[in-house]
Amino acid sequence: TVEDRDGKYFGRFFLGVATLGLSEVTIQQEEVRQAYEGSPSCPPPQGVKVVTAAKPASAGGQSAAVATLVNGTRWTIGIYLNQEPGTPGVAPFAILRPSGNLQVAFRPGQHTLLARPTGAPPGTLPDVQWRRQMEIDPRVRGFKLQFNEADFK
Repeated sequence: TVEDRDGKYFGRFFLGVATLGLSEVTIQQEEVRQAYEGSPSCPPPQGVKVVTAAKPASAGGQSAAVATLVNGTRWTIGIYLNQEPGTPGVAPFAILRPSGNLQVAFRPGQHTLLARPTGAPPGTLPDVQWRRQMEIDPRVRGFKLQFNEADFK
């Protein structure tokens, strides 16, 4: 009968929806688990410098967040990671030209990042710097950080 046929289709439809719902919950649980574990078996891309945290996170192991640092200023800037510029023997971690970018892999934990204009005769560059303390969570896989002139103080 029509009622029997419609009942079968109706039952199959709800069985499919229930199964799909369970699958979705399982997938979400797996994604959360992977996020908390970080990505220890996934090394950073070849040629990317890996930076250990000044104060490592208690969890996170060998995971790393790959950051793209972008110079949005008109100056060439020196990047200092977990080091103080002006200390004898301390050179910039990297030099970024205007519109340039650099990929760096950050291990979980606390990092100090400082950028300042460089590469021109003394007195021709502004006496400003960009300084941030960042806490890299083991669940973070990557991010982009753009240096803009307005952020330098």
